[in-house]
Amino acid sequence: MHIAQTAVYIMEKYYSIIEECPHETTETRVIESIATCETTAEFCIECGEQLTQPKTDC
Repeated sequence: MHIAQTAVYIMEKYYSIIEECPHETTETRVIESIATCETTAEFCIECGEQLTQPKTDC
C-alpha cells in the first residue's frame, strides 16, 4: 500500500462528521413534581439535549 493510500485509509477509518443540532424545536418537560412544586427545563425535541437550567415553581 502506498503512503497516500495509507493516509486515506486512516482518515476514512477514524474520521467522522458530527452535525450540530440547531435546537429549533423545543419543549418544556417536568423533571420532578413534589406536592405543589414542579421542576421544569427546556429540551430540544430533535436531539433531546437540555437547553436551560432546571427551574422550580411552587
